[in-house]
Amino acid sequence: MRTNSDLDASGKTIYGEEFLLAQALSLINFAKGSVAINGGFGYLDSDGSVNSDMPREAYVQCRMTQIFGLAHLLGLSDSKDLVDYGVESLLQLFQDASYGGFFNAIANDDLAIAGDKLAYDHMFVLLAASTAKAVGSSQADQLFAIIDGIIDQYFWDEEYSLMKNGWSQDFSHLYGYRGINANMHAVEALSAAYDVTGNEKFRDRAYRICRRAVDEFARKNDWFLPEHFNQEWVPDLEFNVDNPADKFCPYGVTIGHLLEWSRLTLQIEIHMAGSSEDLSWMKPAAIDLYATARKSGWAIDGTDGFVYTIGWDGKPIVRSRMHWVVAEAAMTAFTLWKITGDDAYLLDHNQYWQFISDHHIDKVAGSWHHEISPDYQVSEGTWSGKPDVYHAFNACLLPLYSLDATFIGTALMVNGAKD
Repeated sequence: MRTNSDLDASGKTIYGEEFLLAQALSLINFAKGSVAINGGFGYLDSDGSVNSDMPREAYVQCRMTQIFGLAHLLGLSDSKDLVDYGVESLLQLFQDASYGGFFNAIANDDLAIAGDKLAYDHMFVLLAASTAKAVGSSQADQLFAIIDGIIDQYFWDEEYSLMKNGWSQDFSHLYGYRGINANMHAVEALSAAYDVTGNEKFRDRAYRICRRAVDEFARKNDWFLPEHFNQEWVPDLEFNVDNPADKFCPYGVTIGHLLEWSRLTLQIEIHMAGSSEDLSWMKPAAIDLYATARKSGWAIDGTDGFVYTIGWDGKPIVRSRMHWVVAEAAMTAFTLWKITGDDAYLLDHNQYWQFISDHHIDKVAGSWHHEISPDYQVSEGTWSGKPDVYHAFNACLLPLYSLDATFIGTALMVNGAKD
């Protein structure tokens, strides 16, 4: 049962339950086209068909498994079979039978094309496994135990309270690069794992990562969060200066990540209530991160929309408007509204959804255009096609239900499985 019906009744937004629910259902239907004939979930083209020229990527398998699991638990779609399918694809296709862990991507001949073992992928496997456990997928416990062990053995760094970033395929060589992106998704996955298992190891690690990233790295840099570091976690501010539009490791400040960290900080505070940890920094830091992202990213080049990245001088670097950034902005603004009661955040939320409706939602082929140019034309400078619906679907769900620390926590609450 949805409990935020006041979103419509208040008259403060047209982007209430009816609109968001319709969008969520449309996105789930679009995502179902990703089932690949050779196993797993394929990379979706703009028209919703699988692009056979693209590899199947681990993070896509996991994101699809997550959204199908949430849809099933919330009664939006009978999609438990797709959750089972996602778990099986991770175990049978993406798991490295020789060295352990999970491949980044596999080709159509089912051979690994990227053998490095990346924290980013493994954090999403944990998220998928946690979701599958909540759904009751038959192989979920097996997948969860495997990924929990791999993260403990190879990625969690107790000394730094952060995740290491990447290993060679056989786990014999740890690369020196450290990244904040994988750690952000670690917070998401660890929080979900805590909601499913009740094991405080996951909750406490999520908090420790968040505190380092937000209360240390971001605060010390005037909320311009560094993304790239060396093995001692010293920021490398010039990383990828020659490849500024990288999908996962762009140069400079990634505006969408400031927004995402803001929301995660607020939601982790929910988990940590009653703990002995100092929580006084969390809400103010989340507010500052959001304010920095809006001031430095929205319409900074003279036209509406969030730019992808800015330089350390605050000037735009990559001006493309990415769908995931404005989706995160909508979620963060709504979360801040619910927690603070300040209607200014609801006005922001409405503005972002107006932008999404005007420019990102593909009203012909379905789903959302992943990237548009500063003059609002569909573009593919960084992203081609519509590979997944994870950010968009979650942005639709968040306002529909009582706010909790994670999406899976919300789904369990709806099902009466969480107090």
